[in-house]
Amino acid sequence: MLSNIERHYLKHHEELRLQRRHGVVEFTVTMHFLQKYLKKGDKVLDIGAGCGNYTIALMEQGYEVDAVELVQRNIDVMKQKCAEVNVRKADARDLSFIADDSYDVTLLFGPMYHLMNEQDKLKALGEAKRVTRKGGTILVAYLMNEYSIVSYCFAENRMTELVNNGFVDSEFHVKTPEGELYDYIRLEDADRMNEKLGLKRLTVFSPDGPTDYIRVELNRMTEENFALYIDYVTKIAERKDLIGAAAHIVDVLSTTT
Repeated sequence: MLSNIERHYLKHHEELRLQRRHGVVEFTVTMHFLQKYLKKGDKVLDIGAGCGNYTIALMEQGYEVDAVELVQRNIDVMKQKCAEVNVRKADARDLSFIADDSYDVTLLFGPMYHLMNEQDKLKALGEAKRVTRKGGTILVAYLMNEYSIVSYCFAENRMTELVNNGFVDSEFHVKTPEGELYDYIRLEDADRMNEKLGLKRLTVFSPDGPTDYIRVELNRMTEENFALYIDYVTKIAERKDLIGAAAHIVDVLSTTT
């Protein structure tokens, strides 16, 4: 029987998301920051690799990259795109088939969206830490609470219902019930998990900034304005006054405390 996540990715094709303009912004800005933390000869693990966008891009740049992905359809698409890709079907919370200290840089871009509680998030982040060498770098992506509050609660006129049902608390923090597909955090939630695991933040950036709020307008932009927009998002990506309102963040962590 297919899981909720597998059914979701059968319906919503991940390989198409990063081809649309909002996805192009996210991918381009993320790759920009990745270059700051990668050096020649690094071995990379892409956990929750989706359809292999980052895995294949980094392979093309000459890095040795291994991928882990839970959804078989995504793995099939990845292999169609690049037959040489080394990918294993597995859950981010259990990478016991990988030895400790195996990778220089580890990407954890997809799993945290779909793990509904902090215990499971800590398992995935703990596994990423274990397989990353001491002094290595882990990049972790999260979906942000305020984006959900504005875009899915207030904008859809559902806030009263969600508060009354206990899905949003009195501090407007989303309380995602088990069985849902996406979970949302605030920066202090990431801070708490990092502290529990002894991970040191190098930086935190948003790969999309305000992009998800202006998808319609983004698609109307000329190519020239779209190029400028990507430059804008890249340059504001680390601004502390904007991070929390973005749809996504990427937490860049060192395994050395």
